[in-house]
Amino acid sequence: MQSDSGFSSAHNSHGSLRTVPVVMDSSNTFSERFKTAPANQACAHAGSMAPVKLAMVSCGLGNVNRGFEVSTARWYSALKNDPRLDVRLFAGGNFPDSTWVANLPRDFLLRWPLFIASLFNKRRVWEFAYGSEMVTFAIGLLPHIFTYQPDVVWTKEAPFGYVLIFFRDLLRLKFKVVIANGGGFKPNTVKLFDYVQHLQPSSYEAALSFGIPKDKMQVLPHFARYVQPDKPRDEVRKEFGIEPDDFAVIAVSAWNCHHKRIDYIINEVARIDDPRVKLIMCGHPEPDTAYLKELGKRVLGDRIQWLTLPAEGVHRALYASDAYVIASIDEVFGAATIEAALAEKPIACHPNAGTNYILGDFVGNSDLTKDGELAARLTQIRVDPPTKERLKEIRDSVNSKFSEEVLCNRFADAVVGLKQKSL
Repeated sequence: MQSDSGFSSAHNSHGSLRTVPVVMDSSNTFSERFKTAPANQACAHAGSMAPVKLAMVSCGLGNVNRGFEVSTARWYSALKNDPRLDVRLFAGGNFPDSTWVANLPRDFLLRWPLFIASLFNKRRVWEFAYGSEMVTFAIGLLPHIFTYQPDVVWTKEAPFGYVLIFFRDLLRLKFKVVIANGGGFKPNTVKLFDYVQHLQPSSYEAALSFGIPKDKMQVLPHFARYVQPDKPRDEVRKEFGIEPDDFAVIAVSAWNCHHKRIDYIINEVARIDDPRVKLIMCGHPEPDTAYLKELGKRVLGDRIQWLTLPAEGVHRALYASDAYVIASIDEVFGAATIEAALAEKPIACHPNAGTNYILGDFVGNSDLTKDGELAARLTQIRVDPPTKERLKEIRDSVNSKFSEEVLCNRFADAVVGLKQKSL
């Protein structure tokens, strides 16, 4: 869903983009304000301490387009000019302003060496390929660890973190490992890490009850950016084949059944027996994708399209759409849900820890475990959409929680504090 251009530029081949009032584009980010600050101001922020060396790691970045990858790249783009930090981005694929780390990418393994095996058990083979990527990436990162000598390594990948901690302890290295718990990992999974970044309060409370000390973790959600196209909406809708009288539903997520429940979304949209109701699937393929595309073609025909887009492309698709849906029953966070709220789109979702935290009182009470519930909610949005005032109220509420400047300051403070504790 995102690419290199999605994090560094507010322009693309479709024309110029403008920033809506509640968000910041890349020309006015927290990082850019540090970059342009006077030298004495930057020194005042940094204090007398040398910058903390922070390695931000994403094993799939450059190869895979999921929330894990986009959030890592966004944090890096926002923090890289903070004078308190010396930040480097390490990626498993080709990604701008990053250091490539040798590894065996999961998609490479699934396309060739493991292709035959995946025909018998796609999920298990995918898990093996994913694990292989984590292990080989950790081994490939070691030379960079020796040369860069980071104080802190930040990751969202628990398997990679385990392997890295093993090598760190084996080689008696001193860096700390931080896990950003965006995968809904249980407390037993994250207890070995030196610090835990929880994306919402429920996982923090569970870890606290488990016995992880308060000083080893905090609630620090990801921020999100939404840049609205500076172009008439009807023209942007045409780019996606959406006619003026169409009702376009968008889902932004990985294409799987077990978590994102894309099959449920497809079947629910198919319940709305109207050819003008269209479905835009923005995301990245996973083992279930072939089945899902076959299902979509069978029940929706040409009413569905599958798109893997850069970040600004997702923003254009949101702008063009009439409603956003996320069908996960359990969700830890959801940056795309924040973007949908910032885009002032009606949202159909199931109340859970992630959606409750993001939307608060605006989450609604749709029970998406029930057949027909999503179809009914989308029909309601179509017939009686929320007022513009209501959507702006939701936008402002969400924006107040996920301010880039506030969250980036807290992130840098946590990293600096972690280094100071080790002195």
